[in-house]
Amino acid sequence: MKALVFKEIGKIELEDIPIPEVNNPDDVLIKVTACGICGSDVKILQGKHAYKPNTVLGHELNGTVEEVGAQVRSLKAGDRVAIDNNPRCGLCDFCRTGFSSQCEWIKEKTIGIFKNGGYAEYCVAPENVCFKLPDDMDYLVATQIETLGTVLNGMNTVQMQPWDMVVVLGCGPIGYLFTSLARNIAAQVAITEIDQFRIGSAKKLNVPVFDPNSCDVEEKIIELTDGKKADIVIDAVGDQFENALNYVTPGGKILLFGMDDSYRATVTPYNITRNAVKVLGSYIGQNTCLPAIKILQSGKINMNNFFTEEIPLENGVSAFRKLGLDLETLKPVPKSALKIVLRP
Repeated sequence: MKALVFKEIGKIELEDIPIPEVNNPDDVLIKVTACGICGSDVKILQGKHAYKPNTVLGHELNGTVEEVGAQVRSLKAGDRVAIDNNPRCGLCDFCRTGFSSQCEWIKEKTIGIFKNGGYAEYCVAPENVCFKLPDDMDYLVATQIETLGTVLNGMNTVQMQPWDMVVVLGCGPIGYLFTSLARNIAAQVAITEIDQFRIGSAKKLNVPVFDPNSCDVEEKIIELTDGKKADIVIDAVGDQFENALNYVTPGGKILLFGMDDSYRATVTPYNITRNAVKVLGSYIGQNTCLPAIKILQSGKINMNNFFTEEIPLENGVSAFRKLGLDLETLKPVPKSALKIVLRP
């Protein structure tokens, strides 16, 4: 089968590799219909995220069940499924205390990062990470079940209230989803973005959009809130902690969601303590894929402006430049896409 294989930092190649086999009794072989390119995949290629060389990337996948292991009972050939790409053991202290995002398995079993994923014609996943798709769910929308699940875990963490003023930093796919949910809950919502293409995507959400390169974002937030600043600031990028501290009100909350392990922040802890600011972290999803399916079914999030392009798998290498990364230089370039989906 054809697969896009991550070789090393800055290098991903189309290769012919064997179709994966059903070796374990709980294995499910999935014929991939579509797989979204996640921002974390871009960061893997930049060396800014955990990775494993010679792995098929791609975790925003859905497809049709082709074959199942001997002990699989909830699925059969022909079922349409999406996956949560993070298998958990269910037995460690973290799993048994409702904190499964910290399960040790995630460090070695994550599909599309440490195990071969959906940038391929076929993928194998255990039964317990597969979720049946509603018959009427579009395959493009279904690529975002796991993604929205991670965002819902962030929403559970930050506990947004109807009276909150929320600022989302960054309008990539994660920022888009956070902003869309916040518009259904919070009293006020604003978003920041520096990329011109994604500024256009942000404006379609009908909230104030601030470009830090052309305005003083802190002043704009002060104007919006009559001097109070934001109750909740969400860093959807991974390098905005210092800015978030400037935008949050005393007693407010900062959610650190985006991931970039090359970023370092300089902060004054006294200011966090003195202003009673709550700094929260959220990682992947926790029992949030089923809620994500329900939300996507409800139509409360406008996904029509979310997807930019579908690209054949064999042309997948070209997608990364459109998502802001020159693979030859590993330098950022202007983006021309929000979400790109690969089709085998």
